[in-house]
Amino acid sequence: MPKDEFDFEDPLELNGVALLVPEDTTGAMADCFIEEFMRMGHSPQHILTLFRDPHYLGPNLAYKTKGEPFIRDLIVEVFARWGQAAAWGEPGGGACQRRHPPADAAPTRSDLPARADLPPAPAAPVVENPVSKGPAERP
Repeated sequence: MPKDEFDFEDPLELNGVALLVPEDTTGAMADCFIEEFMRMGHSPQHILTLFRDPHYLGPNLAYKTKGEPFIRDLIVEVFARWGQAAAWGEPGGGACQRRHPPADAAPTRSDLPARADLPPAPAAPVVENPVSKGPAERP
């Protein structure tokens, strides 16, 4: 079966399922996102930035639903659970050096990080074409 066709009989096919529950699970979902980002090495400031970013649908839903103070407190709580301090320093500080646009801004090409830290690409070696100089002599 080709990869782009969905087979309902395939037991190994991934299936997303929405479960409707009476209680609000947004806090537990946000807790899980924070822990995952923390374990990947992101700083508290960067995690908060990810929650503000509308391209991260799940975290941004929690941010809009619960508000920034709730997310900040939850970040501090999750970091403390893992024995790490979550100090709120300068906005935009921490491990992430990427610039994120405001939540209501449309992404543009200028939002991409500058790569000034990379050295310039080496010039391709010049190879002379013996054909362009005339017929090549054969032994």
